Amino acid sequence: MQKNNPISSNKNTQKTWGERKRFLTGVKPSGEVHIGNYFGAINPCIELSNNSNNEVILMCVDWHGLTNKSEIFRPGELTQSLIATYLALGFNYKENSIILQSDFKQIQENSWYLSCATAAGMLERSHAYKDAIANGKSPTAGLLFYPSLMASDILTFDAQFVPVGKDQAQHLEYASDMAKFFNNLVDVEVYTEPQPIIQEIPSLLGIDGERKMSKSYNNTLPIFATKKELEKRVKEIKTDSKGLDDPKNPETCAIFQIFKSFASSDALLYMHDRLEKGIGYGYGHAKKDFVDEHEKVFGTLREKFEYFNNSEQEIRNCLKIGYEKAQNYADSVTKRAREALGLKSYL
Repeated sequence: MQKNNPISSNKNTQKTWGERKRFLTGVKPSGEVHIGNYFGAINPCIELSNNSNNEVILMCVDWHGLTNKSEIFRPGELTQSLIATYLALGFNYKENSIILQSDFKQIQENSWYLSCATAAGMLERSHAYKDAIANGKSPTAGLLFYPSLMASDILTFDAQFVPVGKDQAQHLEYASDMAKFFNNLVDVEVYTEPQPIIQEIPSLLGIDGERKMSKSYNNTLPIFATKKELEKRVKEIKTDSKGLDDPKNPETCAIFQIFKSFASSDALLYMHDRLEKGIGYGYGHAKKDFVDEHEKVFGTLREKFEYFNNSEQEIRNCLKIGYEKAQNYADSVTKRAREALGLKSYL
């Protein structure tokens, strides 16, 4: 550890926190948003944003999507629809922030500072990089530096809490370690170590009734599909051979398991009771009730989604206040890092 650095000692390292707890969560534009996304990530984030004790920074991480060379244009194509989805579903943008990663050049700057304080071997041990090599792929340098960029996403905004699934826990460990490495190197607490909030949300079953709902398996149900499109997809939900009057177990019924992710308590009780009794209620009835409930929950928001998805200026208007706050946080953290390093500016 470097001690008594004359360049960085006694520099102002005041954090940008207010009274509210600051959460940061990232979402990558990678395809059409489906009910599995809603259940596992979108709805929990929206609930966080509507808690007055929280400040949520929701980041659309388009830079992260560039690590796949074969789909390098996808993030740019999908960004607007992803942000439109969160706005339509009720993210509280007036009290929080939705930001686009590539609009904040401070993230790249801080990523470089963190990388310069981190051993290369640590990046080579990241799960994503090791998996790519193990599967015979030729990983890009972008994938190698993925943990540095993700760490910077968090540290650039003084984020205190980061909700993640278990599969992302290593990235939070890396962010914490990189903050320590840099702070110890310059002998100033520039970056704040984030606290992970591990989300124990089970994967949602796909319409094949066998695997988790995923675009990779083509077993999804899009949130904002038209009623006609949805009916077609719901008909494909796998069921057993039990007849109209046979009692059915809701806990092993793929229709009901997906239904639970968005349906109201009354709708759940109704379907659960009818499936268990079985008399006069078959899988065809359950699928019809599924579509009707989906229309009640998401159908009324489809028009709102289309409005935002087709109006870049309206999205700009909604995001303006949050952008201003996030820019202030990023500028403050980046200034702390520059001062700690003794970097000069002649602008």
